[in-house]
Amino acid sequence: MKPPCLFKLINGEISTIFSKPQPFVCTKLTLIVLLLLANAIFAQESSTSRYQFISPVPNSIMILPETNIIIREAGKIDELTLINNNLIVTGSISGKHPGSFVLSDDQRTIIFKPNENFMKGETVYVYYSGGISNIGGDELPPFDFKFKISEIFSAKEYSRIISKILEQETKPKFSITKKSISKSIFSTDEELPEDFPTLTINTYNNPTEGFLFISPYSIGQPLGYLIITDNQGIPIYYTKYSSSKHGLTLQPNGLLTYYDLQTMRFYAMDSSYTLVDTFKTGNGYITDIHELQILPNGHALLMAYDPQPVRMDTIVPGGDSSATVVGLIIQELDSGKNVVFQWRSWDHFSIFDVTEDIGLDWRWIDYVHGNAIELDSDGNLLVSCRHMDEITKIDRQTGDIIWRLGGKKAKNNDFIFTNDEITFSHQHDIRRLSNGNITMFDNGNLHSPSFSRPIEYQLDEQNYTANLVWDFSYDPVVYSRAMGNTQRLHNNSSIIGWGIRSGDLRAITEVNDDGTVALELSLQDNMLSYRAFRFDWKTNLFIADPDSIFFESIEVGDSSTIYFNLVSNSANSINITSFYNTDSAYSVLTAVPFIVPAFGKVPIEIKFKPFEEGYFKDILHIRSDTETSRVAQLMILAGRTDSTISSIDNQAVVSEFRLEQNYPNPFNPITTIQYQIPVTEWVTINVYDALGNEILTLVNEKKRAGIYEIEFDGSLLSSGIYFYRFQAGEYKDVKKLILLK
Repeated sequence: MKPPCLFKLINGEISTIFSKPQPFVCTKLTLIVLLLLANAIFAQESSTSRYQFISPVPNSIMILPETNIIIREAGKIDELTLINNNLIVTGSISGKHPGSFVLSDDQRTIIFKPNENFMKGETVYVYYSGGISNIGGDELPPFDFKFKISEIFSAKEYSRIISKILEQETKPKFSITKKSISKSIFSTDEELPEDFPTLTINTYNNPTEGFLFISPYSIGQPLGYLIITDNQGIPIYYTKYSSSKHGLTLQPNGLLTYYDLQTMRFYAMDSSYTLVDTFKTGNGYITDIHELQILPNGHALLMAYDPQPVRMDTIVPGGDSSATVVGLIIQELDSGKNVVFQWRSWDHFSIFDVTEDIGLDWRWIDYVHGNAIELDSDGNLLVSCRHMDEITKIDRQTGDIIWRLGGKKAKNNDFIFTNDEITFSHQHDIRRLSNGNITMFDNGNLHSPSFSRPIEYQLDEQNYTANLVWDFSYDPVVYSRAMGNTQRLHNNSSIIGWGIRSGDLRAITEVNDDGTVALELSLQDNMLSYRAFRFDWKTNLFIADPDSIFFESIEVGDSSTIYFNLVSNSANSINITSFYNTDSAYSVLTAVPFIVPAFGKVPIEIKFKPFEEGYFKDILHIRSDTETSRVAQLMILAGRTDSTISSIDNQAVVSEFRLEQNYPNPFNPITTIQYQIPVTEWVTINVYDALGNEILTLVNEKKRAGIYEIEFDGSLLSSGIYFYRFQAGEYKDVKKLILLK
């Protein structure tokens, strides 16, 4: 569904068609500005109508001078037919622009990269005479179109404005009101830096296994941390920075990514915390803080804000003659970091779509404020537009709007809410679940009274209905004015990051599907974290071999020792500075500090001395600390004073059925699948192709309670998407494998 146009072209003149009466009449002097602010892009010329996607959109304006030209017809292109003289690109001021062709890794998208930037304010004419063919031999039809370069600020001023936007986004003018909280349930780690954020565990009620990923930073001073912590608030990784970093998360390909406010781009680390990649938007746009999604095919989704100078006094009564209006840009980069899809709010949204609390007479008007992109299950995109109270679904092939889900004060909404009169307001973090539902974090700025909550809707995209199936809020409520997120876990629990909470120090909550709180973590009152996540995680910088130790039948008063090897996977030596565990029945006899040589190993001696009858389980943290960082490897310690348990893989260690996502994923050609069962059961794991045909059985036998790993070798299979189905008794689960050769 496309939005209704607010303008039309009649005999060369633009006349306005407002969706509601306006208190003034537009003059010809305002026509260009109106065209920019409303969804006023003319229909594509007939010569481009056969093409699936063209960027910039024909007849669009406010394009940055650094833009490339993107063309996609539909079929795969014969790369040998890409020659530089069959596309003529001419600027009305700068003249002809030679350049080069790049064929994206999808073999369908052509990117033309001019050798030099266009000039401010000029019209660019694009003419293709033919000569490019698809692999079937059919020639792509000729076309011509034009677009206009923005009268934008200088590149230096543009960068300064973006920096100002990001600073306003990350450093709010209001502070968190401190609310008294109880002391942390667990003891504080005494080996942390003095300025390390205080992580207070207020509630601990059998939380999900795994680790919390947060990026807390200080409101009042240049201080930020990337942190991975266990459920007791003990970090297994951190790095301290003199500026804020944001959005530490685990991507599906196993990389850790975060946003750096100083360089205004995303960075990726491998499991040894080594920087291995960077991601930034192209075509002259500066990468926004809110979103990076790395897709299974190696592509990346990013967003950018696009501030443009606008004479708002010609648009609305009382408008500012020197206003800056901020648009939204969404880009998809291919594996070569080429922009292969670009979507601009200027081409599709009207400035009048903004909610009532955003003044069109302000000097600074952020009328969309996109804050999340989600790859939908059908391959299209879901976008959260905070200042429009809207979730927008966009066709990833064409850029067309498919539908608009509008909340509390939205001007556009295609859906009927069947059981939720409140709906949502100024939301964050739209996500599609495996069950087909969507979740988001409802900040609730325009609720009366204001309150925040995570919500889940069941959407009927044929009949356009939205049914609220889950939400959660405290009593008294927590109100998060900005930021925040919701992550659904494999066991149907949810992680809630509360963002900028008002009157409360609670930063992270894990809530079960029945509404009970499993974990609650608070930050001190001068620290914020944009999002929070839970993932399974283990570094490979150095590893314990084996990664678990079991002491069998040790009588009270007696003791036993076991050696394990600490193995380095680094080309550099590693300084092990300390060990940490909580159960006094276990102690490490090897003295610290010591050095593990590059790719070497060091034997470590563990002592178990039980002080009473029973079973003892603990987690040993093996740490390499510096003044500003920590890398810790964990291993399981278990032992018992009698012989009823003969293995660490006993029911006393495993408490639930669980199937893990294979790692790595995508893979080539070998990947590992891990699963666990709390009781003895018959276990089957079958692999299916995308059509549902069973192609392989990995496991089909009775297994004792424990944790298991199995390798899947896809050497004989072709690249593609596969599924593995796990069944143990009544428990069933299915996950997706992606084989890329």
